[in-house]
Amino acid sequence: MDNPNQSPRNEYTSISEEKRRFLEEKYRRRNLAPESLIIRPGLRKLHIATIALAIGMSGYFALFADFGDKETCFTPIRRYYKRKVDEFWSLSEEEKQQLKEQGRL
Repeated sequence: MDNPNQSPRNEYTSISEEKRRFLEEKYRRRNLAPESLIIRPGLRKLHIATIALAIGMSGYFALFADFGDKETCFTPIRRYYKRKVDEFWSLSEEEKQQLKEQGRL
């Protein structure tokens, strides 16, 4: 190493056979034990809550967050959503005609 501030290179460091066997056994004990594969109920609930929160926040940012007047990648989705909401809350011409005939409009 010419530069003292440079990090050392990842070079293979030889270890004794005994140390290697110890590290392999440690790996097997920690990672391959049946207990390590069990998902605890609390973690499963946290995982589901995290997914639900991520989906909710994604929907909020895609449909409602204010990014200013400029075009964004969410603009087509917002236009479609706005059009469908307006269609849902407004009356069609046929529905208006039926209400006029019933005397409600």
